[in-house]
Amino acid sequence: MKFDYDRYIVLSLSIIIIVLTLGISLMGLFVYVFIIAKDKKNLANNQANLLLVLGKKLENNSPDGEYISRLNRAALILNKNLNCNVYILGGITGNASIAESDAGNFFLIDLGVDSNKIFLEKESVHTLENLKNFYHLLDNKIQKILLVTNRYHMARSMMMAKGFKINALSCPAEDSFKYTFTNIGKIIIEAFYINFYLVGRYWAILTNNSKILKRISNISG
Repeated sequence: MKFDYDRYIVLSLSIIIIVLTLGISLMGLFVYVFIIAKDKKNLANNQANLLLVLGKKLENNSPDGEYISRLNRAALILNKNLNCNVYILGGITGNASIAESDAGNFFLIDLGVDSNKIFLEKESVHTLENLKNFYHLLDNKIQKILLVTNRYHMARSMMMAKGFKINALSCPAEDSFKYTFTNIGKIIIEAFYINFYLVGRYWAILTNNSKILKRISNISG
């Protein structure tokens, strides 16, 4: 496997920034992710004719609890809006033998969703690739999209969607944020990922690194 110098340079820089700011930068991002995760107003954002369900690593070739919550939310919206279609994103990851999107497709069909309303993307292996590949599949680039994912994951996914100029509205999978140690831990991790993403973006702009820019956004170098 080819060594990804850009990735490790940006990772090092992101850690350095956290250290130099004595963790304040990470804490600020934690608050940002937390506020978005617990925002109940997002549930009102259901006026779109295209859903986007982000993939998630499977367990024994089946959706885990968090992925199921995303799919249940999508099914609920699809059943209320007969003109709405859905894209399910995600390829083969981990030890799975089927794509995340295939597993999501089977699940929605079992819930009674019309298979003609379901479209799949099977190549991406993480959130950034999910959104990048979806953008290239999208015919109408200005179409309003309802992005469905878990609450702790909403801030990062929406930020990345905007980076690819996807006209997305947020739609959390859960009705409300659950105040558990697990969810707080996930928000800390998300804050670190956003720090990593932002450092990479601004570093690429500063150094005119078109390779990084093409990987993370539609900004030209």
